[in-house]
Amino acid sequence: EGGGVVSLLEEVEVESAAWRPAGGEGGGSFDVSFDDGSSERFDYVWLATGGEMDLSLVPLFAQLLAQVPIQTHGGLPALQQDLSWAAHCPLHVMGAFAQLELGADALNLAGCRAGSVRIARSLRPFLRTPHLSKAGRTASATATADAPSR
Repeated sequence: EGGGVVSLLEEVEVESAAWRPAGGEGGGSFDVSFDDGSSERFDYVWLATGGEMDLSLVPLFAQLLAQVPIQTHGGLPALQQDLSWAAHCPLHVMGAFAQLELGADALNLAGCRAGSVRIARSLRPFLRTPHLSKAGRTASATATADAPSR
């Protein structure tokens, strides 16, 4: 809309916000009060509630990065496709620190599902669980149960 002004407020918390409808054809504005005692009226409000994503700020990851160095981009790890830390390091990462592999979905349920599928596939060879037969019993249990007794 013509000639608008953008106000960027940093390091403040919203104490309250109230929608003030305009008469007639719709529209309106927000009356917003801040923790520093100030208040303003806005047509639109965007809240940026994220934090700084940097491996070096998380002691566990900082120590791991020192012991098993991998590339990072903007504080995020360049994980393997299966979300493992490195090819020779079977530590898997999900959530915000898996964003470079999972994309924007890393922080929601779709990303959790996609990430868990990748990790499960990479762990499958290490599981020593027999495959199930159609009857629902394990193949080895079926063979034992059907064998004649001596």
